[in-house]
Amino acid sequence: MMKTLILIAGICILFLNAAKAQEINEVDGIYYQNGQLYTGEFTSRYENGMVKMTAKISEGKKEGIVQIFFENGQLNEIRSYKNNLMDGTWEIYNIYKVKVSVANYKDGLKHGQWLIFDDKGTLLYDMEYTDGQKSGTWKKYDEAGKLTSERKY
Repeated sequence: MMKTLILIAGICILFLNAAKAQEINEVDGIYYQNGQLYTGEFTSRYENGMVKMTAKISEGKKEGIVQIFFENGQLNEIRSYKNNLMDGTWEIYNIYKVKVSVANYKDGLKHGQWLIFDDKGTLLYDMEYTDGQKSGTWKKYDEAGKLTSERKY
């Protein structure tokens, strides 16, 4: 009986150490596994087990598409990274599965068209950025989709 208990305890310790050895940690936006820069797929979860985030990690940095989910498993955000910097198109959806914003980045800076919608999907703002600075003609719309103002940058 004592040998069986020792064997079971030993097996539990091995499993706990193996699970801990696979743990991926994020420190200041950089991902590590066992003290080494991590490369591979990364998934974080809510306490209820549902997926919170999926990302591709390369040498500790986000690379490519990152998806963020609501706690019910529904898609909330699609983000794009290049060498851990915001780069490409980002989209945000509300709990009703309606796209409420589209943003564009380049090398970590706002760059390109930005669109903001209300919870029903009606366009409210159409904006432009160039290398992080406001540019172009910014447009504001009312809840009916009618253009209410413009401003040039």
